Amino acid sequence: MNTMETSEDTRTPHLRVWAIAGPAILANSSAPLVGFVDTWAIGHLPGAVHLAAVGLGSVIFSYIMWAFGFLRMGTTGLVAQAKGRNDSTELVATVIRSSVLALFFGLTLLALQEPILVLSLKAMAPPDAVAEITAQYFRIRIWAAPFTLLVFALSGVLFGLGRTRAVLWIQLLLNVSNGVLNVVLVIGFDMGVPGVAWGTLIAQCLAAVGSIWTMISLFGLKVLQDAVLDARSWVLERFRHLIFINGFIFIRTIFLMTVLAMVMRVSGSMGETEMAASHVISQFMMLMALGLDGFAHAAEALAGSAWGHGKREAFRRWVVISSAWALAASLVYTALFWLVGDGIIALLTDLEDVRTVSRELMPLLVIMPVISVWCYQLDGVFIGATAAVAMMVTMGIAFGIYLLILNPMTAAWGLRGLWGAILVFMAARGITQLMWYPQLERRLA
Repeated sequence: MNTMETSEDTRTPHLRVWAIAGPAILANSSAPLVGFVDTWAIGHLPGAVHLAAVGLGSVIFSYIMWAFGFLRMGTTGLVAQAKGRNDSTELVATVIRSSVLALFFGLTLLALQEPILVLSLKAMAPPDAVAEITAQYFRIRIWAAPFTLLVFALSGVLFGLGRTRAVLWIQLLLNVSNGVLNVVLVIGFDMGVPGVAWGTLIAQCLAAVGSIWTMISLFGLKVLQDAVLDARSWVLERFRHLIFINGFIFIRTIFLMTVLAMVMRVSGSMGETEMAASHVISQFMMLMALGLDGFAHAAEALAGSAWGHGKREAFRRWVVISSAWALAASLVYTALFWLVGDGIIALLTDLEDVRTVSRELMPLLVIMPVISVWCYQLDGVFIGATAAVAMMVTMGIAFGIYLLILNPMTAAWGLRGLWGAILVFMAARGITQLMWYPQLERRLA
């Protein structure tokens, strides 16, 4: 299949945005649905300790795996720009390089799994009962690491090409199989929290196989084999460039995941109920983030291609069009949370104390989409431009602001203050990125 095809150019700009964003939204939104299924299955076990353990385990793996989110983001920008230059050789070479890095990092995580577990539990400092169950979960799920990171890298290729329908099918394979396996293992076989871990491990293996098959379908097995044997794919300078971009995105992601991990740590210090409520609220945040990211993915592919061409006006046009649709989507999420938020909480858990605490945070959830949309959307713009330094610096500034306000707000308003600090963090990200954006356009002048 020709990865450089231009038949999509006959469509209007809005249709081109939706052709990428629509499948991406469906694909991304299926991930928190698995979180909903997990929360539902575990949330009906007696006591909050099981729900808190799954929440803590999810945060630990989100921190670990999304620290390697650069494998997706860095690959997307490079692929989009190679597509814009019609450089098919470099495009396929990027596929090989990113896949090799993903497998290397995945195997490294396996080798270091016990120190990672010990440090994670020490950093999060959960109650002893929660820590014991979380350790069981971790020791099973960690074996999915190489498969998870490979899916990251190959998804980055698909996003860079604007092939979000392929991403959708892979995500559906991952998330539907994950959800079904978790229900069967937790409810059907009464495996408890380890059942969730086994379901995730098996589902990640299936997604990796699906991703490899997609690459073969897109490029052809011979093209990929030739790229592996081509010395140009292994040029150290090109690996160094990929690692350079990924290194700054890695630091940026560490800032972000530290913020999210601190939510569970601080809420855990308040008690099991507050920790479980934060896990429930995190499902809303994940649903919102991954939905809004659909338009960010459109910006990555379309603005990134324009960046590869060196066309400033086209770059700006895709930024504006995709951002307008992202704003509209954020208003839809706000309305959704306002209308049915309480019902979703009731569906996720039948623990009345967890429901009560979660509902107290609903006003913050209702306004979160319209505040957060800008940082998600500008992330997509910066990824398309491979502006890794800018992503790191703006995230670092927002992280510093978060650290300054976290303790005062939490001391004053408890769990509401903790989640209020998250709102300020999101707003700071968007503001700093907007201030940096003119520098991107000047680079294309």
